[in-house]
Amino acid sequence: MRREQSQFAWPRYLFTLYPSKSIARGQQVFMENAQSFFQSALDEADEKIAHIDSESLRMQGELRRKSEEKTILVGTRKALLIQLGKLAPEKSSLEDNATGVSKNAFKGMAPAVAARKHLQEIGHGLTHAELVEVLLKGNVKTDAKRPSDSIRTSIQRRPEWFRWVKRKGSTGYWELVEWPETGEAEAVAEQLADTPAIPPPLSLVEQPKLTA
Repeated sequence: MRREQSQFAWPRYLFTLYPSKSIARGQQVFMENAQSFFQSALDEADEKIAHIDSESLRMQGELRRKSEEKTILVGTRKALLIQLGKLAPEKSSLEDNATGVSKNAFKGMAPAVAARKHLQEIGHGLTHAELVEVLLKGNVKTDAKRPSDSIRTSIQRRPEWFRWVKRKGSTGYWELVEWPETGEAEAVAEQLADTPAIPPPLSLVEQPKLTA
């Protein structure tokens, strides 16, 4: 029995090559490597998730810009039809404009985009007070204490869309840049109308007398 037991005894050189401390150290190194691998995998997963979130936000922003661009183009088409006389413009009074706007007509739109859309739809300019009232009724959101000033600033930042027309002795109004500048033409006409007519010079040539 002793011989049989000695046959299954571990060779002594194994304990020389791999003492207990070395085995413990090997286990520690393995655990450290495993932790490092798991941490690397976790960091990679977090990075991919962040990239997907960023790409999703970018695509949502692009979709929103495309939607706004389409809204602008549709409104531009309608405004051009009105200018060409192929479509009747809507009524211009503040009451009619306000009641003609649904509660969520401009929901989610920036003030300038909503203002452009509405002007394109009605086909004529509006005073600032009229435009502010219409936009707020259409659910344009602003956190400013003075919505009128905030909307004015938003519109002024888009000079490629809007121009401010101010006639002498009257309240100014907003209109779209692509429209014919009828306001200036009307102002010139008014100035000409207010200018006194110059009588024609008297003729020095004696007119022939009529004989019976």
